[in-house]
Amino acid sequence: MINSEFTYKPTTALYKIKNLLRNKQKTFVIQGGQGAGKTISILMILIDFAYRNDKKEVSIISDELAKMKRTVVNDFLKIMKDWNLYNSVGTWNKSESKYYFDNGSFIEFLGLDLHDVGKGMRRDIVYTNEANKVKQEAYRQVASRASISIIDFNPDGFFWGTDLINTENFIQLTFKDNEHLGKGEIDSILKYYEDGYYENGTIKNEYWANVWRVYGLGEVGSVASRIFTHFKQNTFREFINLNLPEFYGIDWGKNHGFGIIHCKYDQYTNTLYTHELNSKSENQLRQDLNEEQRKLLNDENGGIIVYTLTRLGVPKDAKIICDSARPDNIFMLQDFGWYSAIGIDKPKGSVMTGIELVQSTNVIYTNESKGIDNDFKNYQYATDRLGVVDDEVVKLNDDCIDPSMYLRRHIRNIGLG
Repeated sequence: MINSEFTYKPTTALYKIKNLLRNKQKTFVIQGGQGAGKTISILMILIDFAYRNDKKEVSIISDELAKMKRTVVNDFLKIMKDWNLYNSVGTWNKSESKYYFDNGSFIEFLGLDLHDVGKGMRRDIVYTNEANKVKQEAYRQVASRASISIIDFNPDGFFWGTDLINTENFIQLTFKDNEHLGKGEIDSILKYYEDGYYENGTIKNEYWANVWRVYGLGEVGSVASRIFTHFKQNTFREFINLNLPEFYGIDWGKNHGFGIIHCKYDQYTNTLYTHELNSKSENQLRQDLNEEQRKLLNDENGGIIVYTLTRLGVPKDAKIICDSARPDNIFMLQDFGWYSAIGIDKPKGSVMTGIELVQSTNVIYTNESKGIDNDFKNYQYATDRLGVVDDEVVKLNDDCIDPSMYLRRHIRNIGLG
């Protein structure tokens, strides 16, 4: 089906991805810069797969359905029409954002903002588009039910997906792998280099040099809109041996991370020491239990929340600062003996206050705290389509950041710092 007669033709990127998918792997990670043709190539491969194979179920997932309709879905429909498949091999259901092939296969488009994709969904292939904008916990729920998982991402910062990479499942693409890229876009990409480097290759402007590394070379760069840039790490043993006032922070999460962190604060050096206890969602924690353990969980014994805090060894006399959005959970903790569990007020502007407090604090977290590490490296301000940084915070990579900010605000409120 994929041939050179159509407008959407094979590229080097497409052949590289096809060769990658021949490896015997469950997960495939595709990293690429601007104009590399990642999405178009993957769509072409998935269309060909569904067309040639009966009763195959393919889901394409992104963080927002509306945005995906303007981009990925639009590209999909263009390819189907260009290949003369749109009206000849099946039916497009616009309301479902789903194409039904006559052979029993389908390709559907799901936005994590509107669909609970984790429940009961088993697919032959799940493709997560721009996975760096998707929460890791949401991806885990999807990938666990897929025979094959494909993710692509733009390397504009630290990304949880890099932990999935091995020598057999990863490929890095650049605009040079896309022979059909227009001259105008090629020129705009090359201008990143011109603005970032002198002719002798030394850096002229660090910002544009980083843009070139990310979007020109497809290499991992730094996030221009990243909020936290100052932090250090220590070991768990070093953390445990600190004799300082202790607190615990909780950010509730059924479908996203149920963030639980242990914190110690040194008011004399204004240093916040943190250790991550949990970043999995309540639903994932339940799935991790065996059937007999799940049967024992109910409202009368506090369910997965009380079970988790007990398993983690959170002391009953611990000072626990919680997201106030779930007062029922806070009352439940108090009922089960955590009498010092309280909610942190969240008035207008509290997020920015928390950010400013953490930015002005020396932050040290244990090197075992993978969720904290991911959040600190990826928590960022929103940007517009031109990359200009806004003052609005992206609600992503915050499951361990939020309890850190709750704790820092509480420490200020009680006069410690």
